[in-house]
Amino acid sequence: MKQITTPAWKLFVICLVCSLCLGICSEITKEPIAAQAKATQDAAMEAVLPNASFEEMAGFTPVGTVTGVNVGSDASGNTVGYVLSCTTSSFGGPLKMMVGVDLEGTVTGVRILSHADTPGLGALATSPDFYEQYTGKSGTLAVDKDGGEIVAITSATITSRAVTVGVNDAINWVMENGGAK
Repeated sequence: MKQITTPAWKLFVICLVCSLCLGICSEITKEPIAAQAKATQDAAMEAVLPNASFEEMAGFTPVGTVTGVNVGSDASGNTVGYVLSCTTSSFGGPLKMMVGVDLEGTVTGVRILSHADTPGLGALATSPDFYEQYTGKSGTLAVDKDGGEIVAITSATITSRAVTVGVNDAINWVMENGGAK
């Protein structure tokens, strides 16, 4: 019996110490991680709708891939556009991005916040060479393989389509809820 209980107790103590250490590390890093996430989000909002201050839209209900909306205002408090958070389904899983759209329904910028796509392929969606194609565009967008003008990432058409779906949903939301009609 002692051959079983002694190793079991040792294993229990080791697991307890490891769990305690993980819990302490989690508590210590929780606030810095949240602060970094907020800073990343703020930087993305500024990049997709420059020279605006932002206020989260109260009472927003997610629609399609649009999961959040921030209203962008100029120094006088006039609404100049919207920054929409979108989560689409991509090759490797969820792809989270921010899309800036002005009141006329024109994309002012796109930034990919997180993804789980293949490094070197779908991960190229984070490259300015790809996401800057959307800036200045309006209407319904499509990748070139679907007859559109957005050049898809080579060997990552699913990712390219996922970003395009999010951008289209953002444009449509603004046109239906606050932009030019």
